[in-house]
Amino acid sequence: MRPGNWLYTIPLRFRSLFRRRRAEADLDAELRDHLEQKTESYVAGGLTPREARRQALIDLRGLDQTKERCRDARRVTWLQDLAQDLRYALRMLGKSPGFTAVAVLTLALGIGANTTVLSVVSGLILRKPPVRDPNGLLAITSKNPANVFGADLSSVSAADYLDWQEQGNDFSSMAAADFDDFTVSGGDFTPEFVPGARVSANFFQVMEIQPVIGRPLLPGEDQPGKDHAVLLSTQLWNSKFAGDPHVLGQSIKINGNSYTIVGVMPGAFSVYDSPAQLWFPLVFSPDELGPGKRSFRFLRVFARLKHGVHISEASAQMNTIAARIAAAHLDTNKNWGARVMTEQQYNISDWNVENALFLLMMAVFLVLLVACANVASMLLARNSGRAQEFSIRAVLGAGRFRLARQLLTECLLLAVAGGALGTLFAYWSLRVTLAQFNWNETVAAIGRTIGIDTRVLLFTAAISLFVALVVGIAPAIRLSRRDPGERLKQAARGATSARQHHRLQRLLVIGQLTLSLILLTGAGLFVQDFIAETRAATDFNSHNVLTASVSLRGLDYYGAAQRQSSFFQNALHQIQQSPEVESVVLSSALPFEFRGLTSVPFVLEGHPVSKPADQPTSEYFLVSPGYFRALQIPLLQGREFEPSDGPAAPPVAIVNEAFARRYFPNQNPLGRHLLIDSQKRPANQWSEIVGVVGNVNEFLGETHPRPHLFEPFLAHPVGDMNFVIRIRTEPTSFSGSLRQAVWAVDSGQAVSDVKTMDRVIADSGQGDNIMAELMGSFALVALLMAAAGIYGVLSYLVAQRTREIGIRMALGAERRDVLGLVMRNGVVLISIGVGAGALVSLALPRAVGAVLSGLGLHQWGLLIAGTTLTITLVALLACYIPARRAMRVDPMVALRYE
Repeated sequence: MRPGNWLYTIPLRFRSLFRRRRAEADLDAELRDHLEQKTESYVAGGLTPREARRQALIDLRGLDQTKERCRDARRVTWLQDLAQDLRYALRMLGKSPGFTAVAVLTLALGIGANTTVLSVVSGLILRKPPVRDPNGLLAITSKNPANVFGADLSSVSAADYLDWQEQGNDFSSMAAADFDDFTVSGGDFTPEFVPGARVSANFFQVMEIQPVIGRPLLPGEDQPGKDHAVLLSTQLWNSKFAGDPHVLGQSIKINGNSYTIVGVMPGAFSVYDSPAQLWFPLVFSPDELGPGKRSFRFLRVFARLKHGVHISEASAQMNTIAARIAAAHLDTNKNWGARVMTEQQYNISDWNVENALFLLMMAVFLVLLVACANVASMLLARNSGRAQEFSIRAVLGAGRFRLARQLLTECLLLAVAGGALGTLFAYWSLRVTLAQFNWNETVAAIGRTIGIDTRVLLFTAAISLFVALVVGIAPAIRLSRRDPGERLKQAARGATSARQHHRLQRLLVIGQLTLSLILLTGAGLFVQDFIAETRAATDFNSHNVLTASVSLRGLDYYGAAQRQSSFFQNALHQIQQSPEVESVVLSSALPFEFRGLTSVPFVLEGHPVSKPADQPTSEYFLVSPGYFRALQIPLLQGREFEPSDGPAAPPVAIVNEAFARRYFPNQNPLGRHLLIDSQKRPANQWSEIVGVVGNVNEFLGETHPRPHLFEPFLAHPVGDMNFVIRIRTEPTSFSGSLRQAVWAVDSGQAVSDVKTMDRVIADSGQGDNIMAELMGSFALVALLMAAAGIYGVLSYLVAQRTREIGIRMALGAERRDVLGLVMRNGVVLISIGVGAGALVSLALPRAVGAVLSGLGLHQWGLLIAGTTLTITLVALLACYIPARRAMRVDPMVALRYE
């Protein structure tokens, strides 16, 4: 061979791999030819043929040994050895189909659970916006000086945006968008609410994305009189126009105004927290730019950095600009600032899901560890049965590394099979999970961005290799520490394996029980909290109630309070005509479905405040007469609103019990006066409190109701209201009649969010429901794995001690003695594992409560006791089955057992 000549060695290596027999024949012929030449030279030197051949073999250092050195020089033997290991591993796993199936299924559950959760994490946190150069897409938000949730994620006023755009020199471009729901009508389809956005003309330039057909908005199309272009999403294009390529130039009505379709955006395009399906020009009205309107913050602002500018530099510049604006407009911007971040960072902060996802990742990692411990325990038991095989191979010359490599190869095959099956399991479980992302359009849009992508598949491959190493390392270490001669002696005399040989298996079972108890307790916290939420009193009768939303759109209603009032009163009259309707009322917000509507400031008569920032606030609602009676909310004092409580009547208000207790402790609130939203109403418009009603929860599980303040809709009409209809029959059957009644008043208005009040309440806790279901599923899987682990170990120990048990029974041991002998082994493992898990679980409620501050911890002591008892009973049952098998051992058969 000429190893330095690559023209020779590379083809030789390929022949060795793919034409092995030919390469071996050539090698054998070459060495024999060399041997013959050597022999002939020694014969010519005077040696006998026999001595000459012997000397030639000595020079070659053995014919077979030289072949091995030549094969090693080709540097492909490791591939051949690997192929041999794989073939042998497949044969061995195929000889134990039961073991293989259980091991693969166990790993598939662990890997599949991790893949499912990572897919959610990838979709919510790791996935970047579907635009060009997503890292360069920035979100700029207002920083609220008030210490409230999301204080640095506040929206931006129109005037602030224009100042930022003019003064922000570190940005190549800056755009704004107003995300909202819009009434779309025209053509052959009925009016409906569609999520969309008013955007500045350079919005798509900042996003660096182009329509699939048509064009983006042009400069100047965000000016008054020129703002009649609209772009559709692919979803809206397909649903309303059947994907017609000639849709460009057609017209649709948005909020009653006609717009011309100029383009269709790619299907993947979306701004994460908005499921927008149409985009049209953002034109600021005089009200949005007028004096004092900087406090009206409604815009999302996006920007692109100039080349060479770092985000920290842009952030410093924006802080300077915000401070300059705050100094110039103390009435609206005092102490307000600005924050610059990537769009991805904004979405992560806005969704506030990091803590929940962290707990889920920890839970599935525990499931994976339990699965690994289970399979490792099974492998230890299985390999103990192959002790004689490994001993013979070791005596015949196989090194410890060679044997360990064979075990690792088998583990790799199990892990790869488990990873493949786990990926299929993840596809199914992810579909089931995402099907529950349906309680509003925004959540549904987020769910559509989640899937198993390349990053997740790479993670699955990596975790499969990790599992192979974790599962295979314990049997390999144990194998390397045992003397093959001693193993052959034990096998020859049929000795029972020594106690120390099972120590590792016992430790793995103890670890499974400990981790399972921790996971079961953690899941119990979420399940218990969700059950407490769903069982909590709503303080009103939600059954047989249908709700729907109407937001009046169109120039006829803009700023026309009388028209808005007239529309809703006429709609109430139309709906009330139906014999199925018991009562119908209006509310600006539904219980359990607050849409960030409002916390209004107020001043109590006789309790003046020195500055507006010190004014108390309360949740605020507009309701029509009969609202409390329709929802059967108890009237504790005073009266409800009457039809006479209109704009010409003296201002009146109703408060809830929490309001009365906080602001009028041990006093009668009736007849007291308050000034609501003093900055927007005349100083002499004091409202008299005429009633006190019971508290109604704002969300599931609320334990400390907040103050609520109600005013009559007739006195302060607005264009966005909810119908609340108590039906005598099944509520959903009235949906069609409800729409027809509204369209009888104005056929251009959309009726949205038609759902029962029970569904409204259920949807409000849907996120908690998903978390509880996932954690409960993971805990159940871990519990079953732990039970299987302890069952497998005890079954193996019983099988190993069959001869011993037979001798005991032959010498007079009773069946109950055998039962107690086996159960004692199991009880010791259970006691240690459950005890360790219970100790760790004592700290779990506080740890979880610190991560998720909103999680209610209800009687966690009973919860830990219950989970401890549960896993103990399941483990004892797993012990009892092999113990009963041991009781039935026939002594005569056992004495012949090898």
